[in-house]
Amino acid sequence: MTSTGKTLKGSCILRINGVYDSLKTADKRLADFILHNTERIVNFTIVELAENSNTSYATISRFCRKIGFSGFKELKNNLTSDILASKNLEEMIDGFTINSNASTEQVCERVYKLSSKILEESMAIIDYLAIDLAVEKLTSAKNVFFIGAGASGISARYAYSKFFRIGIPCYHEADSTLYKMKVSILTENDVLFVISSSGRTAEIVECARVASANNIYVISLSDFAISPLTKVSNTNLYTTPRNANLFLDIDMPLIIGQITIIDILYSCCCLKMSEKSSSLYNKTKQSTDAEKLKF
Repeated sequence: MTSTGKTLKGSCILRINGVYDSLKTADKRLADFILHNTERIVNFTIVELAENSNTSYATISRFCRKIGFSGFKELKNNLTSDILASKNLEEMIDGFTINSNASTEQVCERVYKLSSKILEESMAIIDYLAIDLAVEKLTSAKNVFFIGAGASGISARYAYSKFFRIGIPCYHEADSTLYKMKVSILTENDVLFVISSSGRTAEIVECARVASANNIYVISLSDFAISPLTKVSNTNLYTTPRNANLFLDIDMPLIIGQITIIDILYSCCCLKMSEKSSSLYNKTKQSTDAEKLKF
């Protein structure tokens, strides 16, 4: 299947991480060397990089093009910017661990900054064509089925709670057994919207495969990476990859990135549907206003 929405943008390190799992032996060896020797490489010539990474000039040139650069010079320039940004971020989170003695003020400041970093990187890799395609499918589908596992399930539930309020027929299921069964009976006019950070969650990928085999349009939302999920999806949307060490194994930054993409889609759908979405939103809002306490 040809997937739409894989335009490599953003920082050099982000791009390498995004394609890493799909790389073959020589390219992966080069990627490993770059990721572990970033500060050395900015002073290398292409010949020096080939010698030190045990690769060839041709491999390096091909690798640069594969991750969206015109050549080694552009890769080095981008990598220099990465190094500066990385140093600033390391200073920002220095000493910030779950068991640290950081004050409440420091924790608040750093969590806000980490969240901002996630959003900045997500914006850097956003694919506007993929957004347009997703909006077109969401607004024309007979039904949209949102699924996700773990923390991504929270995002799937959030998406459902947004889109049904503007008249997009949709539903959500959290139980993996039930959503597998529901996926099996989707029709060609339906859309399956799958959310998975890794793109490798077995039951989520299997649902996407089943849907794809039945000619169901699949939209995926995952980390910026080539994964089993992106390979079986029609349109791929991305958030920035999560760095477990950087984010202390918490899912907060991940969810922020996913929800922001969902909000972008929601806003675009509202604009496309115009008066209809506004009218339906007001109706759903009025239905709950009476339940709110007045003071």
